Amino acid sequence: MNFSKRTRKEVRGAIIGMVMGDASLYQGTYRDGSRKGNYLLNMSHSYRQRQYLEHKRDIINDLFDYRLIVRDTIAKAQGKTYPASRLLTRVHPRLSFIAKRIYIDRKKRITQWALDNITDEGLALWWLDDGCLHLNKPPQKGGDMIWGTYGFPKEDVELMRSWLTDKYGINLHILKHKRSGGYYLKRGLSEALKFSEIVRPYTPDSMRYKIAERSMFVQGPYSLSNNLQNSARPPLRGDDMVHACGNAG
Repeated sequence: MNFSKRTRKEVRGAIIGMVMGDASLYQGTYRDGSRKGNYLLNMSHSYRQRQYLEHKRDIINDLFDYRLIVRDTIAKAQGKTYPASRLLTRVHPRLSFIAKRIYIDRKKRITQWALDNITDEGLALWWLDDGCLHLNKPPQKGGDMIWGTYGFPKEDVELMRSWLTDKYGINLHILKHKRSGGYYLKRGLSEALKFSEIVRPYTPDSMRYKIAERSMFVQGPYSLSNNLQNSARPPLRGDDMVHACGNAG
């Protein structure tokens, strides 16, 4: 599939997926400390996912008349530091157009507009940011797909679940996370296979480990390594193989 030329709507739909996931939109800061004017986009990933960030960069670069640069840095989280890669754009009116339809009182929300305008590619990027395959430990086979929507209120997650059912026939359950109190979506690998058929064409090689394969049902959870053999992500071991989630590791 050739993604070299995207329409304005396709670029917008992909950016919506980025923002629903790990990216953020905010107004530029002026010398007096105020934020006003058009919005810019900021996103970062673990250095191990630099290729994935470059993939996103190549999509959003269609908005700008200069080459966006992915920069390496050191990130801090939970008292620890780790190598990371970051992309920060300049302000752009089309980013402002998106931000004003997603952010409510400066909080990112799953709005009906976002769901109406996100593309399949945007959906894939959202999943690759916040979704994971949680595979059962041997000798059990199978597992679950988990979509970490913890930062959104329950009514937003309910809207998203209904939309996935109505548009794609994907049926997920809403569960509450015991420690954080946030909500997430979950279902077995049979539903993950259906969903993977939608997002697979838009998944770069470095993120293939988040795509469900039928071999998982036959060979058990450690068949996940088959997805990683051609991936830029280093091989996982032990519980990391069972909980193949997230991009910060």
